[in-house]
Amino acid sequence: MSIISLSNISHNFGDEDIFKNISFSLEDNSRIGLVGINGSGKTTLFKIIMNRILAKEGTVHLAKNRKIVYLTQEPELNESQTLTECVLESRQDWIDAKQKLEQAELNLEKDHSEEMIQKYSKLVNDFELKGGYHFQTEMKLVLTNLKFPETVWEQNIVRFSGGEKTRIQLAKFLLQPFDAILLDEPTNHLDIEMIYWLSGYLNRVNKPYIIISHDRFFLDSTVNKIVELKDKTLHHYGGNYSFYREESKRRFILQEKEYKKQQKKLKRMDDQIKQYRIWGRARDSEVMFKRAKELEKRRSKIEEIEKPRTGKSIDLNIKTNRRSGNDVFVLKDMQFGFPDKILAKNVNLRVAYQDRIAVLGRNGCGKTTLLRLLNEEIKPVCGLAKIGAGLHIGYYDQMHLVLDDSLSVQETIWKLVPMETRGYILTYLARFGFRGDNVDKKVGVLSGGEKARLYLAKLIHQRPNLLILDEPTNHLDINMINSLEDALLNYEGTIIFVSHDTYFIDKIASRKWFFMNNTIEETELSLEELFTQKEEKIKLAKNTKKKTASKDVNPIILEKLFNAIEHKSTRIEKLSSAISKLENKFHNPDTYKNDKKVKLLNKEIKDKKTEMNFLRIELDKMEHEYLELSE
Repeated sequence: MSIISLSNISHNFGDEDIFKNISFSLEDNSRIGLVGINGSGKTTLFKIIMNRILAKEGTVHLAKNRKIVYLTQEPELNESQTLTECVLESRQDWIDAKQKLEQAELNLEKDHSEEMIQKYSKLVNDFELKGGYHFQTEMKLVLTNLKFPETVWEQNIVRFSGGEKTRIQLAKFLLQPFDAILLDEPTNHLDIEMIYWLSGYLNRVNKPYIIISHDRFFLDSTVNKIVELKDKTLHHYGGNYSFYREESKRRFILQEKEYKKQQKKLKRMDDQIKQYRIWGRARDSEVMFKRAKELEKRRSKIEEIEKPRTGKSIDLNIKTNRRSGNDVFVLKDMQFGFPDKILAKNVNLRVAYQDRIAVLGRNGCGKTTLLRLLNEEIKPVCGLAKIGAGLHIGYYDQMHLVLDDSLSVQETIWKLVPMETRGYILTYLARFGFRGDNVDKKVGVLSGGEKARLYLAKLIHQRPNLLILDEPTNHLDINMINSLEDALLNYEGTIIFVSHDTYFIDKIASRKWFFMNNTIEETELSLEELFTQKEEKIKLAKNTKKKTASKDVNPIILEKLFNAIEHKSTRIEKLSSAISKLENKFHNPDTYKNDKKVKLLNKEIKDKKTEMNFLRIELDKMEHEYLELSE
């Protein structure tokens, strides 16, 4: 039976249809990626599924007794709560079970009756069914991987940034029990390391889900089916994003071929009908008119193949007014950051004409600060940051702060070229998808995707010879990202950019700079090697011995630290196995015949779990230390 089933759903806003007569289902083994251009109705479809919007036509059926959770793009949190309270709010069942078990333990010390022992046994089983003490370990795993150390767990939600709130909501939803989950752009505000972790986490959960995402790597690694919302209907593809991309091209070619073939046939029929009528009039022949009507009837019964339409490809065509010198930037013994926090020191790097450099690192390491330094917004603390001659910089700020909310879309571009005609402005804006009444919209009311497109329009019109781009793919749909990639590959200037889009980085970057060990170094490692799980990275550092910064670190210290990590990992595995064996004793009725034995058994389990949690915290710190030393 389907968990979610949509039948003949139609919806519109005003006179504009969003989709018509679409049907769709989510099964137990479904892992679906929902794709489509911005404004095609993906989020609207999610809201209809969750009954936040009532469809104009059709029915939505959700399976009974199956919990479906919905991760929205905008955080829906109680800002007066602490991080811990917020996350645990979705697990009231676990809190209640834990409190009942703790009370039963106290009661058992006073009352050793068979009835009390049986009641205690039932509560132990209930607590274990709800995750038991394993849930606390799972919570630590999720929050730590989403970059929330235990030092901030008691901090109020109101004190976190917008991006952090998005990650808190993600943690909250991942930690609650669910039968299916709808995720709307879950990789927003995640760095590459978090995206790798989240894709692995979803694959391990083994629950059905539907994901809206413009992150092509994430879709490739998490879904087994793509559903495209296009031309007001759904198109289904049995595979990941890469399969969908190739299959959609093949389907387009086939449909185009069938369309042209049918059009030729229909034209022949139309010509024949016209000829019969001419003959009928010329010969005053009823037979000719009869044949025309018969052929017309056959013609009307033919179901016409719709003319295939590709997604609108936008030709961005980024030009430069003049080329720069060969040396764009020279960074020598440079140190930058803030008085209370140095982000990188001993930076020695060079940017040459037509380099395409990806600046990589974990959230908060200083990537955006480096871009601001290169844009001359801030200065280095010490060292040299030499800027080349003849530079005309185009800076893409991910927050779009340089856009004036009080101006209209057309005024934003017209301000750059006040002597141009309105026709010129409208033609230019049409390249970026702004047509009709949209050009009169105020910037302040534009969506995130519309602001991103307008920002690109403004940036490209300035014809810079150096592009500094901070998360340029945020809020863009996949078609627009593809157009931007093509434009950047044909661009004759130099590009320095920050992005968490793996596909974008692999396609555009000719060089990679990576923040590590309090400096920035060029690397030839793949993104997977740089941002893979910690355990794999430790093995990689151990086996390859590619330790650029570890020349000054005593190898004996690294060896001892690695051995300590292995020892703690082995101890954790043994404790986990021992706990399982002890917990299995509760399934034996003889265990409850001796109340002292029950209390001792519980104490032993609790002590081992406490030790295991403590070891995991230590292990996490040691792994981070090892990675810092070995990078």
